[in-house]
Amino acid sequence: MPNPISREEKQKLLEEIKESLKNRGFKTTEARQKLISYLIDYGRHFEIEDLVVWIRERCRDYKNCPSRPTVYRTVKLLEELGYVKPVLKQGNRTVYEFLPVKGEHYHLLCLSCGKLVEFEAPQIGDMVKGIAQREGFKYLHHHLEVCGICPECLQKEERKEN
Repeated sequence: MPNPISREEKQKLLEEIKESLKNRGFKTTEARQKLISYLIDYGRHFEIEDLVVWIRERCRDYKNCPSRPTVYRTVKLLEELGYVKPVLKQGNRTVYEFLPVKGEHYHLLCLSCGKLVEFEAPQIGDMVKGIAQREGFKYLHHHLEVCGICPECLQKEERKEN
C-alpha cells in the first residue's frame, strides 16, 4: 500500500530527515538516502524483513541496493530520531510505523492473526488531552491499541465450533 504523497512532499521529507541526521552527527550516505526514499514509498506499516524483500524487488542494480544490515541500522536510527516507532510486538514479530505520513490515529490488533487496522477518532484524542489538562499534566502524546479478534478469525472460530 504505497503512501499517497506528492513528489514535492517526498523531497521535503527526505531533506528534513537528512537534516535531522546531520544535526545528530550521522552521515547521509547514498545507501541510507535510498533506503529512506524506499521507506517513504513503501507504506505506513512494515516489518523490516518485508521491507528488505520489497526493496530488493525494486532495486535495479543489486550492488547499489541497501544491504539488510543497512536497513536494520537505519530503521533503528530513524526510530531514535522519532520518524519510526514500533506499534506491534508479538513474539518475534515487530511491526513498525513510519510516522510522518499521516496524523493522529489508532490501531485495532487481532490477537489471533496479527492483523493491524488503523482508525481515526479525533474525539479520543480530544478526550485524552482534556483529561491530561484536567489533571494538570502537560500533554505530549498518547498511544491507543485496541486488542481483539478480527471478523475473519471470528468466522473461522465459528466454523470450527459448528
